[in-house]
Amino acid sequence: MSENNAPRPSDANAITRQYLDSILIEERLIDAQTASLETEIFGTKFCTPIMMPAFSHLYRYQKERNAMMDYTLAAKELGMLNWVGMGENDVIGEILDTGIQTVRVIKPYADRDKIFDQIAFSEEHGAFALGLDIDHIFGNNGEYDVVFGELMTRQTVDDLRAYVNATKLPFVIKGVLSVTDALKSVECGARGILVSHHHGRMPFAIPPLMILPAICEAVRDVEGFEVFVDSGIASGADVFKSLALGAKAVGVGRAMMPALLTDGTEGVVSCVTGMNQELKTLMGYTGCASLSEIRPELLWKDGKPMAAK
Repeated sequence: MSENNAPRPSDANAITRQYLDSILIEERLIDAQTASLETEIFGTKFCTPIMMPAFSHLYRYQKERNAMMDYTLAAKELGMLNWVGMGENDVIGEILDTGIQTVRVIKPYADRDKIFDQIAFSEEHGAFALGLDIDHIFGNNGEYDVVFGELMTRQTVDDLRAYVNATKLPFVIKGVLSVTDALKSVECGARGILVSHHHGRMPFAIPPLMILPAICEAVRDVEGFEVFVDSGIASGADVFKSLALGAKAVGVGRAMMPALLTDGTEGVVSCVTGMNQELKTLMGYTGCASLSEIRPELLWKDGKPMAAK
């Protein structure tokens, strides 16, 4: 990379990539066997811990086809949990009506009636779970964000509790990057969180995997509470490290975007299949026959085991 194209020191994506690559994996081959990638999320079994991303408005990038539907169909073929982001009810409804297990993530709109309307619509159309994206409360000018012409606003614990209570579906808070927000998510009654910096929206943001162990420890005793992670996940090795540090499942976004926009469903299937194969290979090399056996003791950083006290 040329000097002119080098990432800024504040670039959270570059910081995250550096952190991910600094984590090494210990080999344990004796008694090892082939592994299963099966996992269970909110009581439902999936074929892999890799999840689709909560992409929004992809038709703005690929007008000739619905790329959000393309990756939804890939999720069905691969037995993955699907996520979708910002979109009006008619667009998201087409995805939900496929019957594919899908989490709909709603933006923190200033129009709270719109949030409640999208919650009710999603439950009626068979969503698997719901979520709110706190990443987009602020823009880059210190004011509340405006996303595709829609004004966002602050979200309090009471606001979040009202959304949680408006549905019988599991509710996830997306964009958690601190123990403080994790505990507030528990307080509002959420069933899970997605640890994320939303592709580096905040300068100098902590890499999600750096804060992940502390968050998992803080919510460890909350029954049925799921912790997911994304941001910069680009390989099966990244997924392995995320699971070892406590994540239940892992979202992949930007890494699959080129395949999605070029080859649609087929491209996403190929991309995720490769990641699944790498994850399964690493599980074999580390003696992990199931996802529950992927533990922090297998990871090293700065010349010592990450699990060392």
